[in-house]
Amino acid sequence: MRRSIRTPATAVLALLLAVGGSSCAALESLGIGGAASVAPADEPATDAPVTEDAPVAETQTAPVVDEGLAVPTCEGIYSETLATAFLAEERVSRGDTSEGDFGFGTTNLDLVSVLKNVRNDLRVSCTWYLPASESVSVTSVALISSDTRATIEETLIATGASKQESGGGTLFSIASTTSDISPDYIATETHFLTDIVCPSTLAESSCAAWVTSNYAFGKATPLTVDAAAQLGVYSN
Repeated sequence: MRRSIRTPATAVLALLLAVGGSSCAALESLGIGGAASVAPADEPATDAPVTEDAPVAETQTAPVVDEGLAVPTCEGIYSETLATAFLAEERVSRGDTSEGDFGFGTTNLDLVSVLKNVRNDLRVSCTWYLPASESVSVTSVALISSDTRATIEETLIATGASKQESGGGTLFSIASTTSDISPDYIATETHFLTDIVCPSTLAESSCAAWVTSNYAFGKATPLTVDAAAQLGVYSN
């Protein structure tokens, strides 16, 4: 029996190196050598071609648009302190009552007409009442043009309302007003007017916020001031 003799790989490699010109092909056949040829030492190296960096795309941030004020809901028209006090008195919220002639923060029919003409998305009127009594309060918030503000001020001055600068705006108060709707409805009434940046949805060059309350058997001024401060237009 002939016994096969295995030649170590190192011996094969040495033999191939000794052969000379055919050694490269043999190395490649063994999977050891590379196919690329080596440039002569005296030949200058060729610089790699210069490529321009691709422009980096700039990330642009969308500009922040100031939408301006938005009217509150009846759940947020007053501060938590005032709403809690109403609930402690067992008063009940009727929500938005911007309809008819009774559900607004003024009993003056001329001013009720002004409020009715304000767009629905730019006004709200919130009513609270004490069951089994005639004690009712209504606060209205409206975002209006400066021309409308001037009309409101003229009407209030004609009714004899007192006027004072307060909270960065003008506060008009009527100590006792007999409603144009019912002579038996007697209430206090307070209006706050101040300039604001026009909401983006209101195409006017200058605008105002109007916060008004009437309160039968109660004081309207705290309601108006609280709602205006909650809206962010009354500075203490």
